[in-house]
Order: sequence, then structure tokens, then C-alpha cells
Amino acid sequence: MDLVSWTIGGTVRNPDEPLLIDALSPSNSLSFSQIKRKVRQLIRGLQASGVREGDCVCVNCFNDLQYSVLYLGIIGSGAAFTGVNPAYTTHELVHHFELTRPKVVIVEPPMLEKTLAAAEQIGLAGSNIFVFDTETPNTNSGLQSWTTLLERGESDWVTVADPDITPATYNSTSGTSGLPKAAMISHSYHVTQSEARCNVTPYKQSRLLALPPFHAFASPILPSSIHAGIPTYIMRRFAEAPFLTSISLYDISEIYVPPPVLMRMHKSEFATKEGLRSLRSIWMGGASVKYSQQKPLYDMLHPDAVIRQVWGMTEAGWVTTVHDTVRREDDSVGQPVEGFELTIVNTETDEPIVGDYEAGEIIFNAPHLLLSYIDNPTATTAAFSPCGRYLRSGDIGYRVTSASGVPSIYIIDRAKELIKVRGWQVSPTEIESELLQHPCIADAAAIGIKEANGVDEFIRAYIVRRGAEQEQGLLDAASLREWLRGRLSGYKVPAELCFVDKVPRNSTGKILRRVLRGEGAKLQKPYHTRTDSALSIVEAFVPPAEVDAEVMVPEVAPLEQGREEPVKDDQKLLSWNSIFTGIVVCWCSSIVLTRVDFGRC
Repeated sequence: MDLVSWTIGGTVRNPDEPLLIDALSPSNSLSFSQIKRKVRQLIRGLQASGVREGDCVCVNCFNDLQYSVLYLGIIGSGAAFTGVNPAYTTHELVHHFELTRPKVVIVEPPMLEKTLAAAEQIGLAGSNIFVFDTETPNTNSGLQSWTTLLERGESDWVTVADPDITPATYNSTSGTSGLPKAAMISHSYHVTQSEARCNVTPYKQSRLLALPPFHAFASPILPSSIHAGIPTYIMRRFAEAPFLTSISLYDISEIYVPPPVLMRMHKSEFATKEGLRSLRSIWMGGASVKYSQQKPLYDMLHPDAVIRQVWGMTEAGWVTTVHDTVRREDDSVGQPVEGFELTIVNTETDEPIVGDYEAGEIIFNAPHLLLSYIDNPTATTAAFSPCGRYLRSGDIGYRVTSASGVPSIYIIDRAKELIKVRGWQVSPTEIESELLQHPCIADAAAIGIKEANGVDEFIRAYIVRRGAEQEQGLLDAASLREWLRGRLSGYKVPAELCFVDKVPRNSTGKILRRVLRGEGAKLQKPYHTRTDSALSIVEAFVPPAEVDAEVMVPEVAPLEQGREEPVKDDQKLLSWNSIFTGIVVCWCSSIVLTRVDFGRC
């Protein structure tokens, strides 16, 4: 079944009652009937604007009550939906546009200037750009409002003949080989992911969502809410006070958060036992968080509430989660989702590891993984095991099997070189490629360094200045950071810039990142504060000028470094408006791990 038919093709118990609700203005809402009608109107409008089956439509906007209308309307028109991070620079937008080749772009006013510049570079006409002006007025008289697409009547959605192989979305995903790739994701992938979020619970479901809806963690939540008639309160972006007060105000039973939010909830003045009493499931993913770090929040929750660690990736969706109805006092990311066949292989030989507690790379198979990366057959092949059947996660972990034969998965490291910055995956190669385009840089390397909480990472770049600049110090951290901000999203800009004489490489020229990591660990001193230039997932929904996140990081001294200026003592609290909110991960049910016989692949 195609995603739109699954989401709005059926019926709900109360089709005219508020279903998607603005958490800050609850009188602003959409019912199931209204969503369905608007989706049909948007389908008609897009098709009248020239969108045909197989085309792509790009959305560049913050979270919004109408986002589901855009999402389902685009897919229902027969096109593939692609959403971009609002923090993208013009340079990054051009790359994404060149990959996905959108026929139409729908953009919110704050991102209009960058989007128009990118559209001009790829030859996209202004008549194919519509302004999503639900929150911010459109001041560009030469562009049409997206609401004009709703004025052409209604049309049925396109039913898909083979949902297993028909793309519904193009999802951006980072890799170790440079610029982000675009994964082609099928209708069946989205339906099975969303279906798993419709599980029956012993409590009355109501959800609070402050995640960017184009992200893999969030993509199944709204379709499942609409399909099952689960009231879902939507925040444009995360902010501590309204998020926590909304839980008690609306008797929220389910929230979806990343580790930084989870680990600070109990410290907030807005979090009380009474205020959190309605919560029953807290879905959390993006990095493995130890039980000891969860316990302070557990002490404030209702006895029936469960924090559910989750794990997954864009190419597969939510892969594991905690299925237990009672609290787990371990560090597991849960059990495999129904339909997923997981195994662990030796990182050197690719031979399967049979026993418990022995670490290796986690690989898995499922009925609906990514179809391919757009225009990148080499990366598509490399994403799978040699037999082509199992998707490589790039994560190192081990299993522990219970007496009943159900395995729990533990994540301990990453085989890939990706850096996780507040939930966003960043390729060090992409950063290095940009640095090497600077005329004053001779060589560069980037690595991830653990934050003080042991979960998140920040980016450190090592810079070798070119010739005379090396001697005269003409290239400094401030000017380089400003230059990078014009080319990379904020969360990709290194938080630390270290100027060195040489980047360690092997005889073939490969960067020895382990040497850099070891040097960084050796040089670490007691913690200091810095202003982090990295944008979180929630910060992607905040114009860069509004962002001022502060975090604790290990100090590195002997190298000549460039950092953001230290903050004052009274500013050392982490800014909730700039904490990340959303990641990849999770699902429901369980399946037994199986040994892989590669001879049969």
C-alpha cells in the first residue's frame, strides 16, 4: 500500500475533532477531515503546476501544523518528497538540489534568500518556488504563496502500483566520503515504519512533537498519529518551558527526545513529579545513554513510565528499541524490531560472531531498506555486505541473549568515521574538503571529540597553514570560522580549530585519525566553557543569529587553537532553545538474532 492511502485512506473514530494541535496556540488545529481535504487540494495544485509522477518537490521550512499536508500532498501527487535542513547554506542547498533535481520548492521566508540563490544556480524558475508563509509573512511580491496551490480544487492521490520499489522520499544522509548523499526511500519503508508506531498501549495516547519532520526519527510519528487518530501537539521548535509545561497541560503520554534533552529534564525548574505524571513512554535515541544517566529522570516519573532507548539509521529507519513494559536497568538500546534480522560480524574478516558479549559491526536485513543512493552506485554497493543482503550500520556493538532467547543490543563504538553532533551526522571528509578549498590552507583533518557528558561529540579541525601564512599567522581562527559559516551549516563548523605543523598520514596519504584522537586525549585538561558553533537539530529551526548554545568540553592546550570566546560564569547553563531535538532510531516488537551464512548470500 502507498503511504498516503495508508495514512488518510481509512477512517478514524472522530474525524472532525482536533488531531494535530499547535502546542503554543491550541485553538489552531487540524482534524483528520481537514488534513485529508487539504492534502487533496495540494495534490491538485501541484499537478496543475506541472508536477508529475517521478518528479521531486523540496520543502525548506521549520516544523509547522501544515507540514503533514505538505508531506502527504507531495507524495500523493506522485512526486518524491525531500526536506532539507533550514540551516543549510546556499552551497549545501545547491548540492542537494543537484542530487534531487526538484521540480518545485516550497520555502519559508527566513530561508528564502539562500534558497533563491541556490535555485538560480541550478536554473529553477521563480514560478516554481512557493513561499510557505504560515508563520512569517511573504515580503517577496514576485513569488506566490503556497496557499495558491490549495485554490485549484481537489484530486485523488496517485495510487502506487508497486510500493516496494517506488520512492516516496529522498532523505539526506551523511557519509564518510564527503558531501551528503540522498537515499531513495520507498512507500513500503514508510508504511512499515509508521505502522509500528500504532501499537496498542495500556494508556491513553497523546503525543508532543518538537522534532524536525524531515528527519528519520520523526518521519513515522505524524503519519501514525493521523492514521490511528492519536492527538499530537506540535511545537515549531524546542524550548524548555513550553515543552515541559505542555506535558502537564495536555496530559501528554509520549514524547520523543534526544539524549541532551533527556539528561537535563530533571534539572529544569519546569520539571516536577506532578508535571511529568502523565508520561508513560519517552522515546530517546541518537546515542547510547547509560542507565545511571537516566535514573535522575526516572526518579521523577510515574512508576509505569519507561524510557525507551532506540537505535537506527536513515537507510533503515528505527532498528531497535526497548520493548519491555517495565524499566530496564542496563545500557541496552533494546531489541530488534519485528522484521529485522540482525547479526554481528568481525570488523576485519566479516565473519559472523555467534556468541554474546563479543563486539563487532552490527549488520542487518529487513523487508524495506533504502532503494539506493541517488546517482551513487558505488556508495550503494559499499553500504551493504559483500553478499548485498545486509546493510552495514557502521556501529560496533554486542548482544546479550536472555533466557527466553531474546537478544538485547549494546552499542559501544562506531566503525565509520562519522561525527555525531547533537544528533546530526557529519562527515569529516566534507569538512576537510571545504577547508582545503581555502587558499591559505595546505592540509586539514577533522575528528570528533566526546563532550563532557560522554554521549555527544563536537568537531575539532587540525589546520596546516600554507607557506608564508604559516609563519606570519595571517590565517586566524575567527576569520576561518567566518569563512566556513558561509559554506557549511552551523552544526558542521568545527567548535575547535587547531593550527599545527603537520597532519599525520600513512604512506598512502590516509589521515591517521587515531593518532589525532590519541593526541587530543593526551592533551585534555580540566573542563572549561566555550560557545559552541555547532547547531543542533532544534537549532536548525532557529536562524543562526538567534543561536547561542553553550556546552562543557575538555580543554586542549599546547596546540595553537581557535575557539569561540569563553562565556561568563552566569551564562554557563545550557541554552534549551538550542538543544538538539530529534535523531534517527526506534521501533516495536522483537526478533531473534540469526547467524549469517555468507556462503548462501
